[in-house]
Amino acid sequence: MEKLVALLRDEERKLAGRLTGLRSAIHALSENSSNSNANRGNKLRGKKLSAAHRAAIKAGIARAKKAQAKT
Repeated sequence: MEKLVALLRDEERKLAGRLTGLRSAIHALSENSSNSNANRGNKLRGKKLSAAHRAAIKAGIARAKKAQAKT
């Protein structure tokens, strides 16, 4: 019986991997061209950023604006 459970769990892991791949393919094919760059690699969507992370983002934006003003 334990061997059967182990086989079923192994099959479950394989199917979960395939499902992840299928979801990625569907997402890649269904993206609008206008949103494709904005959604790429967005791992933090829906998660609260730390204060340090927010400060780093603000500092990066300020540096980019300063560099753009020079040119």
